[in-house]
Amino acid sequence: MRIRNRSVLSLTGILSLVGLLSAGVYAQDGDQQLLDGFLPYRNGSPQIEGITPGMTLTKENVQLAEKVLPPEIVRVVQAGDFEIPVQATTDFPILEAYMQASIKHAGQVQLGADGELQNYTLGQPFPLIDPADPQAGLKAAWNYRMRYMGDTMTTQGVLRTINSSGNTERAVDTRYSRRYGMFRPNPEFNVAKWEKEGTWWREHSIVMSPQDLEGAQSLTFHYAADTTNQKGWAYDPQSRRTRSIVVNHHAASFEASFLIEDHAGFQGYLHNYTWQYLGEQVALVPGFIGGTPPEYGGKSGWYPQSPWELRQVVVLEATSNDSGHPYGKRRLYIDRQIYSVFCVFVYDHEGTHWRTLLHTFGDPADDPDNAEVKGTHLHLGNVWIDYKSNSAALWTADEVLINKPLKPRKFTVKEMVRLGK
Repeated sequence: MRIRNRSVLSLTGILSLVGLLSAGVYAQDGDQQLLDGFLPYRNGSPQIEGITPGMTLTKENVQLAEKVLPPEIVRVVQAGDFEIPVQATTDFPILEAYMQASIKHAGQVQLGADGELQNYTLGQPFPLIDPADPQAGLKAAWNYRMRYMGDTMTTQGVLRTINSSGNTERAVDTRYSRRYGMFRPNPEFNVAKWEKEGTWWREHSIVMSPQDLEGAQSLTFHYAADTTNQKGWAYDPQSRRTRSIVVNHHAASFEASFLIEDHAGFQGYLHNYTWQYLGEQVALVPGFIGGTPPEYGGKSGWYPQSPWELRQVVVLEATSNDSGHPYGKRRLYIDRQIYSVFCVFVYDHEGTHWRTLLHTFGDPADDPDNAEVKGTHLHLGNVWIDYKSNSAALWTADEVLINKPLKPRKFTVKEMVRLGK
């Protein structure tokens, strides 16, 4: 596995920003704040006394990182469950067109009475957030939802349920595809039919193995309006029938230790939650690696063995407005530069730490299949650790393809039927 550190903005990015500056786009102090948000390392990497690239945090020295590590991670390192190698901070600029659109439209987007976006065109809806704003948490949640993830994505990987002995109890191999149809930096990639019906993106998955699930499919439509319910369909290979389903975000995914809405950190409805903005800070979180999925080890083989790094993050707390929700609250650590989730910590209604999510992202430049991809990352692996059931659900990628051609017809019920024959 090759570790990369890009501490300097690309020449193309610098020239682009100089062009914007010379055009008079930036005229106030707030403009520098905008740049600091999208380019948090343009003036250097975060420096924390005692934390240096190349070191390893163990139960003997983890106290050096108590100010920057989530407390849930400090506890498991103190217990000797795993150790954390540290690498230099990775500068991972987002897509230039997305950043420029965010800056151009900064200040025009508002939240309606129902919490929906108003006057949204393209880019990050709220690139500047006032921590004192009562809506700061919801605005940050919208930034996360509207983050740039490329135009298309295909992954194939295996989800394993791992017990306390480190043994695999269940393994499910799936191929997953996603296509965005609205708000594309290049309007040519918008899908006219999807725009008309308000479909933000669609996703399709098919199970490759094991035999008892082989051929099972799901199709979900995600809408730009948060208050519009998602539509879903499932294909049963035994009966060879497709049926419409109600998308239940609280259901377990493949009977593993996480919920449907836990995908990617959070994939539920924003309006079903109260979002508290806990602020921006420097945190030690799982770092960007090369194009190869991480190895897992530590206690029960649950923990990624790849390096962590100091990064500027946004910390959000989400509490469900439904008292019957399985979770009491979630705390999310979201990268300020790309706005994807590195870590999530789930607490039950009694305030006990229940589950931990750790994501591992990779650099497309290190993968020949994605070398031309700019402004987004590879999702190489993640683990959901359930401390109550003493088990984990671990997913690793065998293949990740970003911005490869995916025709809109792939994401239709008709195509599900065709694949099932």
